[in-house]
Amino acid sequence: MSARQATTLILLSGVIAGFLLALSAYLGLAARPAAAQSTAAPTSPRQILVIGSGEVRGTPDTASVQIGVETTAATTQEALAKNNSQLNALIAKLKELEVAEKDIQTSNFSIYPTYDNNGREVTGYTVNNSVTVVIRNLAKAGTLLDDVVEVGANRIYGISFSVADPAALLAQAREQAVADARVRAEQLAKAGGGKVGAVLLISESIGATPMPMPAMADRAEGAGAPIQAGEQAFSASVQVTFELK
Repeated sequence: MSARQATTLILLSGVIAGFLLALSAYLGLAARPAAAQSTAAPTSPRQILVIGSGEVRGTPDTASVQIGVETTAATTQEALAKNNSQLNALIAKLKELEVAEKDIQTSNFSIYPTYDNNGREVTGYTVNNSVTVVIRNLAKAGTLLDDVVEVGANRIYGISFSVADPAALLAQAREQAVADARVRAEQLAKAGGGKVGAVLLISESIGATPMPMPAMADRAEGAGAPIQAGEQAFSASVQVTFELK
């Protein structure tokens, strides 16, 4: 064998040996079992769900009332003319008493016939015209009602009271509701041998409306018709999820 052939044989043997070594390593990796992977889901923290409520009472500072004029005459024209005259006087008096124009709104207008005792013959016509009046100074509410009667108002009904800006009262009610929820959660957690942790979720129940309370406000002497504003209750309800330790 020549030297050249010997060299070629050596090189070929090296290549084959390297190939076999690489193949052996590959087969070893393929045969090795895959590392075990954890399939356990992460555990969620224990929770406690409670509902808390709060209520704050406030004194109304605004009133809304229906004030109207009803007139009857033999003809619609006569009844309407009389009604217009009295209602214009009523509106003028309201403005004189510092009721803003935006706080005077027509709420009802109707014309209908009146009949005799047998209900057959028309004896005249009645016109009814009413306005909804917002009174923002309750100290003058009694005097206002007296004054509008003097100028022709003969229908007064549907008075209601409210707080013009209840935001601060509602905020207090929400704070009370959250505090109440924590107290309830701590009581339940203690009974179950645990402790209350951080707040995980909190939501407010929407839909509660202010409720009128029995009359509590006093009337100043000489202030006209006795008007009692009373109180209103503003409530809040929240659902809170706490961590249970």
